[in-house]
Amino acid sequence: MQDSNIEVNTRKPFSGMRVLVALAIGLTLGCALAYFFKVLIDNSPAEVDLRRMRLFYLMVISSGGLAGFAIETMRQLQEEATDPMYRPKNPYRGRRRL
Repeated sequence: MQDSNIEVNTRKPFSGMRVLVALAIGLTLGCALAYFFKVLIDNSPAEVDLRRMRLFYLMVISSGGLAGFAIETMRQLQEEATDPMYRPKNPYRGRRRL
């Protein structure tokens, strides 16, 4: 078995404030998307129950917040990862093939 060198990255600790800012940005984008859907549905001939629409808007807004929260949390956890198997050494990763 390989000896794993487990170190904690003390230079960049997990920042809860950055996660909260990402949550706020996600909620803001969710609000903008919900408003777009509101305008779209209001200008359509469809008749939808008000309670269902409010629940739909709540779902869209909370999904935006959850997405922002999850993306920033995973980004910070990936930066702190020290396992060499977690970071493959592929020089073409993230680049376009010509």
